[in-house]
Amino acid sequence: MRNQPNLTVSGYRGIWGKSLNNGIVENYTKAFIKFVRENTNDNPTILIGRDGRESGTKIKETIIKTLFCLGVHYVDGDILPTPTVLFAVNKNKYDGAIIITASHNPREYNGFKFVTNKALFANEAEVEKIKLNYDEIVKNKKFSFTSLFNSYKIALFGSPTCIDIPTTVSSHLNFTEDHANQILKNINVEKIKSQKFKVAVDMINASACVLDPYLFEKLGVELIPLNNIPNGKFAHKPEPLKENLEEIANLVKENKCDIGFAHDPDADRLVVINEKGNVISEEYTLTLGVGAVLSKNLNNKIVINMSTSQMNNDVALKYGGQCIRTKVGEANVVAGIIENNAIIGGEGGGGVIYPAINMARDSFVSLALILELLAERNQTISECVDSLPKYEVRKDKLPLESKLDDVYAKMKKYFKGTFINESDGLRLDFSDGSWIHLRPSNTEPIIRLIGEAKTKERIDELFEEVKKLIY
Repeated sequence: MRNQPNLTVSGYRGIWGKSLNNGIVENYTKAFIKFVRENTNDNPTILIGRDGRESGTKIKETIIKTLFCLGVHYVDGDILPTPTVLFAVNKNKYDGAIIITASHNPREYNGFKFVTNKALFANEAEVEKIKLNYDEIVKNKKFSFTSLFNSYKIALFGSPTCIDIPTTVSSHLNFTEDHANQILKNINVEKIKSQKFKVAVDMINASACVLDPYLFEKLGVELIPLNNIPNGKFAHKPEPLKENLEEIANLVKENKCDIGFAHDPDADRLVVINEKGNVISEEYTLTLGVGAVLSKNLNNKIVINMSTSQMNNDVALKYGGQCIRTKVGEANVVAGIIENNAIIGGEGGGGVIYPAINMARDSFVSLALILELLAERNQTISECVDSLPKYEVRKDKLPLESKLDDVYAKMKKYFKGTFINESDGLRLDFSDGSWIHLRPSNTEPIIRLIGEAKTKERIDELFEEVKKLIY
């Protein structure tokens, strides 16, 4: 188990001023640019976006200073949703992007994610290259490259030494409108408009604030906004879990809304609140999106990760499709979508990936697909959810007091007769359809235990047995 943050396919996250500081930001920026110049373009243009956190402005200043001193062209997008950044990289053919975000982590955290010129997050192999560059930079405080930087000798290590190369600095274009318009092209806007939906949305005072108003206006939806000033001052804990969403739940009920939505700070995850003001499990976000797409596109593949609900498999089978599972991590799911030419995919934390619009988890795509599903079926959100297969999902975060390999060995010995998958931690599938998945987190210094069963009693029983083996 890691004691210190590290770069993974989910990015780097740390507490600002402690496990994340200007030196780490500067050196990882250098490491990323070295990767870009070696692998794609000696003269790159990099897009910068941030999720609205207060510390994001300081981090952006450090990134811009470093890029300027390396002679790198950059576009300052300022506050942009994570999926909007990936969409913009693809549309504008940028050579990469740096997204300043700690996603759903608490307010004191921040971090960054790297996007390649393919408009995808750096995958495992690419992350390893960037980490090697970073380690080399930290180890060799003074080292110079010439061929990578247009024959200009630049001191890469330590404080950046600026050189006299003109650097293009562009303010952001209509990134959010371009992104929203692509969504509108791929859904039945007129059908949604005909329903005259009233929708409450918690934007968590972060990046969703810069896109939601335009999108909902174009959808003909009456928007009841909450926490819609993008100042990074989160009104509640930012992870979109039921215990953090009391305010939006009450707003839906008080205003007699048809549905409510809650974004996380970088707007890649979405949670649904039904018309009664009840927060629905984040697992339903993807399943509803899958249903919306597969009902119109039969016999297609979907890709989800190993910790995502079996509901998606059931829905895929209903429409003649196939469900394929990957390791946890958006980059891994995206790789699976590409490899299998899947029509849709995502992760059970509330993230839909719909390649027709964007090759990234996208909360705006999620909400548009869900509104389209309600409109097409002429159902309430409660009726849609009630039509889905029923499972009891449980998700726990646990500290680790022994080696994970030892825990895995105990579990395999104890739970005999199960189907074992060790491609990402340890997943055990039982003959009654229950499953449990234990793995280290990509984003926090914990282990995650996730499982599902047909009854609450069964999944609780399995979790208690696993915890006895761990502790």
